[in-house]
Amino acid sequence: MLKVSNGVARSLLKATNGQFFSVTFVKRSDRSLRTIHGRTGVTKGVTGKGSRYTPAEHDLITIWDSGQIANEQGERSKGHKNVPLNDIKELRVGGATLRVQPNA
Repeated sequence: MLKVSNGVARSLLKATNGQFFSVTFVKRSDRSLRTIHGRTGVTKGVTGKGSRYTPAEHDLITIWDSGQIANEQGERSKGHKNVPLNDIKELRVGGATLRVQPNA
C-alpha cells in the first residue's frame, strides 16, 4: 500500500477517464466513513436539468456509484454521488491501493 498526499489522490481521481475505482472518504453529513465503487464521466441518466450548484466550487467530484458496495445498513445505492476531495482516505485504482495521508 502506497501513501500519497491528498493532491496526488485528487489528480488520480480526475485522470481515471471512465476507469472503475473505489474510494473511501468521510461523509460531510455525519462524518462516517463510506466506500463507493464507481467511475467518473457517466452521462447516462442525466436529465440535462443540471445541478443547483457547481461541485468544483464546493471541493467535490461527481462519481457514478455502481452500487457494488453496500452501506452500513446493507443497502446498495446506484447513481451519481458527490465525494468531498478533502476527506478522501483511500483510493483503489488500476490494481493499486493508495492510502491518503494528510501531510504526505
